[in-house]
Amino acid sequence: MADAEQQQQQQQQQHLQQPLRSIISRQQSYVRFVNRTQRSVHVLWVSYQGEHRLYKTLPPGAEYNVNTYVTHPWVFRDAETGATLLVNSEEVFFPKPIFPEGHARYGPVSPYRIPVYISIPLYTLQERAAQVVGSCLQNPKLAYSLDIPKNLMSTIAKWVV
Repeated sequence: MADAEQQQQQQQQQHLQQPLRSIISRQQSYVRFVNRTQRSVHVLWVSYQGEHRLYKTLPPGAEYNVNTYVTHPWVFRDAETGATLLVNSEEVFFPKPIFPEGHARYGPVSPYRIPVYISIPLYTLQERAAQVVGSCLQNPKLAYSLDIPKNLMSTIAKWVV
């Protein structure tokens, strides 16, 4: 394994042990987010303070090019329900570095973008029901006033919050 790859894995492991947030970096990455769902997707950058900042809402099947850094995490949410979506089968995306010789050859903007695929996780029937019912409620606590099973009430309250 190359030294750069080992260093990146170590940074990501340290990152996961701390609250999720961006860290200052000079190592750029060029990605293309690809929405493989039939849902509109919020593309959210996790700021230096750990806040989720909306960068773009991708319509179904759309793509979005982003110049980012390897220590900047990204997350993705269903625009309608707020449900967590996956990117390359993970809940959090950490950009990979561009190859140094490519950076030298092509200047500050690489012509090559790393494709990043956004997908819907496999939900249980209870989780999907909680998403649908929860998206109809203005306040997740209203789930406790519905005539539905108690375990679905608590799942809705947890899911939506």
